[in-house]
Amino acid sequence: PGMPLGLPGPGMAYGQLPANGRGRSPSPRGFGRSRSPRRGKRRRPNRRSPYRRSISPKGRGKGDEPPEKLNGDSWEESRAVTGLRLISDGSPSQNRWKYVLADESRRSYAGYLPGAIPFDLRSKFFQMIREGTNWKQPENINGNLIPRKTGWMVTRGCACTYRYGGLEVEAQEYPMWMLELMQATLPHCGLPEPAEWPNSCNLNLYEDGGMSVGWHADDERLFQGKFRDCRILSLSLGVSRRFEMRLNWPEKDEQQVWRIPLRDGDLLTMEGMTQKHFQHRVPREEVVREPRINLTWRWVVKHTPRCPAGRC
Repeated sequence: PGMPLGLPGPGMAYGQLPANGRGRSPSPRGFGRSRSPRRGKRRRPNRRSPYRRSISPKGRGKGDEPPEKLNGDSWEESRAVTGLRLISDGSPSQNRWKYVLADESRRSYAGYLPGAIPFDLRSKFFQMIREGTNWKQPENINGNLIPRKTGWMVTRGCACTYRYGGLEVEAQEYPMWMLELMQATLPHCGLPEPAEWPNSCNLNLYEDGGMSVGWHADDERLFQGKFRDCRILSLSLGVSRRFEMRLNWPEKDEQQVWRIPLRDGDLLTMEGMTQKHFQHRVPREEVVREPRINLTWRWVVKHTPRCPAGRC
């Protein structure tokens, strides 16, 4: 599905530098100001990232109102206006792609391609990723280990730290096996050339069904998914797990939750303004006893101020 229109502006392909330059450092505050001593119990500083917040079922948390509609039933400009081209439009596997979410009013889409990785390669790639990733299991803002292991990889020349939900994950450069995996996967997304490939990958290892990730949106500053069309390409390897999506601001009689079983070798995309209007999660499934690895490829379009790629 989708109209074969032009790509929306210059994207951040593998190995390229951002078109919009470096990010801005926060201005220093408080110089020359006297402060009175605080009384009472000292408050713990809030270390949560402002770019990822918990979102209630009815919206984006207390006091966060839904955005205004453009006109009528439309929240966003149409694909015909923006030139958004869906992943399936340029894929040689176009007839196999199914869009489980196609919300034209919000310009939000989720595509699904089962069995993108051949059966005889899945176990090989799973082991390469598991053994070749420097897995971390950081603590959340409450001091508890997050319920999964994670890694963050970027193309050569980028040193952006991945910050989300109060966590910080240092970057690893793409290893050779990552490039081999991308070569086997990304042509299904209409991206056969390395110059077109995403320049970052978030990896998650779920050892069993007790590991999970809660409701969130990939709306971090690096990707600008709240302000512009954002492509996310997600590959699943290992045991099948349930992937869920829900609307941030559902209206009366609208479907609120989508559930998609992601199996070994499956590809999932989230496209357009999905990170603005939807959340997603991988819930706990206690009956699951085997591991799953998920790779999420994205384009960094706003590098951190200290990243060399953001200074060019």
